[in-house]
Amino acid sequence: MRVFASGFRVQLAIFRSAIGRVSIVIALPFHVLIFLSITRNGGRADLDQQAALAPALAGMWTMSLMLAGDIIDADRWNGVLDVVLAAPAAFFHNLLGRCAAVGALGLVCFGESWLFAVVFFDADLSLAHPLWFVAGLLATCLATAATATVMATVFVLGRTALAFKNALNYPVYVLGGVFVPVAVLPHWSRPLSRVIYLSWSSDLLRAATVPGVMKGAGLQLAMVLLLGALTLVAGVWCTHVVLTRVRHTGRVMTS
Repeated sequence: MRVFASGFRVQLAIFRSAIGRVSIVIALPFHVLIFLSITRNGGRADLDQQAALAPALAGMWTMSLMLAGDIIDADRWNGVLDVVLAAPAAFFHNLLGRCAAVGALGLVCFGESWLFAVVFFDADLSLAHPLWFVAGLLATCLATAATATVMATVFVLGRTALAFKNALNYPVYVLGGVFVPVAVLPHWSRPLSRVIYLSWSSDLLRAATVPGVMKGAGLQLAMVLLLGALTLVAGVWCTHVVLTRVRHTGRVMTS
């Protein structure tokens, strides 16, 4: 637990000292502007919640993807990755603490998106089911942290994380139902969507904004937590495999 807490504090300190690493926070209001402009010009003010929700989910995913790569790339090029891997403290616990800080930062995306929509568009963002929304939001943050841990671990073996980050961004936006519900995607893509935690998160959070009885909310929340837990287990396994290979070869980069 001490190593986890240390990793969490280190990552927060990095955020404070290098604001450029969280540049998505600066870009997010413009995404909200685009989505709300579309719904308002289309005469669909009833979709304000969904229009503010999509950029927040996209920002959370982008932030976790970019920062997961930055954790490894920055440590590598600063010459400390070798030291961290060789340290007696558990590498996974340290990494999980740092990725937990990334997941927690996702709450900033939601707060910023909601605030911008209210202040500049006078949007009515009242929640029909606030408890389900909060539960879904917290579960999404946990699953995001777990996913970032797996990605950061795998990135240890790459020469640079940039290629992975660029490849994973928009496919997850689409398959995760970030911009449009999974229900409107082609049938062949839905099995792929359902292994991505964001597809369950987006359905749950959207449903929590709509008045009426929520159907399947318990299942959706359980799936977010289950996929997050499975991802965390995968992170433990990946860390073991990666560290075994690194210590066997004595290299932290592929040739």
